[in-house]
Amino acid sequence: MNPYQHVPYNQYQLDYYHHYRQQNEVSRIYQAFRQEHPELINELGTLGMDEQLITYISRAVIQYSLAHANQFSGTINNRTTNIYESMLRQLPWLIYLLQAYHLSGNQMRRILRTMIRFTLQQIRNSYY
Repeated sequence: MNPYQHVPYNQYQLDYYHHYRQQNEVSRIYQAFRQEHPELINELGTLGMDEQLITYISRAVIQYSLAHANQFSGTINNRTTNIYESMLRQLPWLIYLLQAYHLSGNQMRRILRTMIRFTLQQIRNSYY
């Protein structure tokens, strides 16, 4: 007698179309962010981060913001703050990584909140 119930393989199918659309949205927002905020990208580069790490961090923040944008209500400032605080709780590796490159708390807060706010603005603008 097996105490574990077998779950059919295809019971939890992934929505690949949704995943593909989301990755396209992340890419679109990331490219727009690089164009509108090159000073932040350069600031991370001067701290010693290479281009791949900057891209990885930026895309992770954008993807997290997209995934959690509808969980919070209020003004864009309120939503930015809520997403920022939630992200720090759920992605503690991000804090450690940024601290390893000697970002101060103020730098980290400013850069991450700018990325989150930009993402929320892009979402709002794409619906109108």
